[in-house]
Amino acid sequence: MKYTSIMLSGGLMLLLGAGCKPSASDHFSIKGTIKGVDSGVVVLQQFDEEERTKKVLDSVVFKNGTFELKGKAENPEMMTIIVKPGNWVANVFVENSDITFASDTAGAVHYDYTGYGGDKGANLKDPVITGSGNQDTYQTFDKDPQQLKFMEAFAGLNKAYDVEKDPKQKEKMKLKFDSLGKLSSAWQLKWINGYLVKQPSSVAAAYILSNYYRMNSDMAIPEIDALLGKIDGAAKQSVYYRGILKSVNSRKAVMVGKDAPDFQLLKRDSTIFKLSSLKGKYVMLDFWASWCKPCREGIPHWKKVYQEYQNKGFEMVSITNDSRRSDWIKALDQEKMPWIQVTDEFPVKNRTARVISQYEAPFLPFYILLDKDGKILVRSGEEKDIDEKLKALL
Repeated sequence: MKYTSIMLSGGLMLLLGAGCKPSASDHFSIKGTIKGVDSGVVVLQQFDEEERTKKVLDSVVFKNGTFELKGKAENPEMMTIIVKPGNWVANVFVENSDITFASDTAGAVHYDYTGYGGDKGANLKDPVITGSGNQDTYQTFDKDPQQLKFMEAFAGLNKAYDVEKDPKQKEKMKLKFDSLGKLSSAWQLKWINGYLVKQPSSVAAAYILSNYYRMNSDMAIPEIDALLGKIDGAAKQSVYYRGILKSVNSRKAVMVGKDAPDFQLLKRDSTIFKLSSLKGKYVMLDFWASWCKPCREGIPHWKKVYQEYQNKGFEMVSITNDSRRSDWIKALDQEKMPWIQVTDEFPVKNRTARVISQYEAPFLPFYILLDKDGKILVRSGEEKDIDEKLKALL
């Protein structure tokens, strides 16, 4: 079973004209106030989705809880305001217009990611933002009553899951998460389809679609192609449209029937493994990680499969997504998997690993079965899909 994060959606009752009138200005101004922090520094930060890097567009010293940020947005984009000291954080859809921002530190949700190499701070609760049409569109989406019902339901499940001690009950709760997630996902898709029909040039709509696709990156290619086909105008120039299109084109390059891209990675003993060295055999690529519970739970099954088919022209290659080699080595010692084990590479910090990205594996565990000529036969996160194909072949 696979688990992914859920981004909640809103309903269809929208002011469909919001966020679509282009601004006449060639720069932006964000005049802000914040209660609870009298003085310090406020930063406007842009996030590069493709490079996974952050860029400061403006930074000002403020007093008496007021500030003004200025700059130019090449295209409307969701950015982050950070107020220091305290790392008080809020997102705002920046476009070239006069924007006001008002917030209060009371009720902020605190976080601490220092254990993961990040920082700690707090997300400001419900800042009041005006002057950005794309912000209006996103807020209407984000605060729709039906979406709030989903959020309340998820919060209730999370709270119950955290206090539950019985492992069997926890497994049942996971099924409830999955069921609720499917309902939420279906709602999002309905909203996105309906909105893009009416406002195809809305950058905010492209942003919402980008978030949806990130959490549902295994959706059928014809389905996402149809959604992309509805986008036009400014939205088509956005980083969000371009990001989805790049991913979809990459997925098309590794669809069933395509040649599997060759790669080379290091084995445990630091010798080089090359995928093309297995031409002439059926090969299953197993994308996994030591920290992935469903991956570890599937290992006994794959041991049986390997034992049954290894002498019939079948080989397996497990590609770990562990960024810490020590975690991978520990898992190998514990699991004692008899097939080929290699570790993926992270050439750019904070970006996904190289080979799993090349193969567009949307989650872990994920399996890809190749024929003797290196063509892709099956792409799936389900063991049974590989089992059925191997049974038919061997």
